[in-house]
Amino acid sequence: MKKVIVTLLIVFTFIMSSTNVQAQVASPSVDLVCDSTLSFDVYPGADSTSIMYCTLSNPNNYNETIEMEYSVPDGFVATFVEGNVVNLTSGEQKEITIEVFAVTEQAFATHVIQINATVTEADGSPPPNVARSTVNSLLNINAYDMYEVNPNFAFIQIDIISADPLEQMVELSVVNNGNSLELLGIESISDLRDELESYNMVVGVPAVTFQVEQSETYSFNFSIGFISEIDTSTWLELDNGNKQVTIDTNITIVNAESGEDGYYCYECNGSSYLTIQINVLPFDSQIVAGESSGSIPGFGGHLSMVSIILAAFVIARRPQY
Repeated sequence: MKKVIVTLLIVFTFIMSSTNVQAQVASPSVDLVCDSTLSFDVYPGADSTSIMYCTLSNPNNYNETIEMEYSVPDGFVATFVEGNVVNLTSGEQKEITIEVFAVTEQAFATHVIQINATVTEADGSPPPNVARSTVNSLLNINAYDMYEVNPNFAFIQIDIISADPLEQMVELSVVNNGNSLELLGIESISDLRDELESYNMVVGVPAVTFQVEQSETYSFNFSIGFISEIDTSTWLELDNGNKQVTIDTNITIVNAESGEDGYYCYECNGSSYLTIQINVLPFDSQIVAGESSGSIPGFGGHLSMVSIILAAFVIARRPQY
């Protein structure tokens, strides 16, 4: 009788042991937690590598072999610094370091990286089912400014030969070489405006702010004209009777976000130096203020107005990097 009882106990113990082993192997699992966001500077010459930290955990009471994989869009490459195969003992946690590289000069955008951790062995045996933990994290490409402003002509000559209203356009080319849409505008044009107003002349600015798409060129322009008798009392008088004044001025274009957090100007050549020479040639009669009620072509205002409205765009500039 005792032998029968002992035999039954041995058989029962073996069955229970086999059941536990089968249960362990039959239900592998793994837990993965990673940084939620990585940011990248991608301006020319930048260190565009960021480090992602993950924690890999084995919640089971047996050993596991886990394979790490990633999926990223074009423009990124990822590397598992310690390799992509990880062995964890029962209850063990391990920090996983992933180095993510972003191609420089790519467009400002947000992308997704997917990290997968898959159990390939449980106590040395392939698991009968798929045990995987997946994390999706954001890859943020930081914006950077890189624009250049050039005048179509650095020397502008304006010849006034009659009392007829005059509008002379001055054009600047603004090239956006950065990686995002730019909102740009005039930092200040007050020096030029003030000097011209002292001669009873005006500056007209059709658009004080404007958008320039990435890799696009925008033609920014302003106009110079007069609405009343030009005061040439301080001008140089030439031998042929012409009156002449030469104005050296600097027109500066800046980004509207230049004072905000996160703004970075890599290379912003927004200043254009212009020389404007105005010649008044002798003619029978100068324009007399208040004499006409017509409009100046292109300005869209009346001669009775004191001056063309100039909505000067003044932006607090962040120190350049």
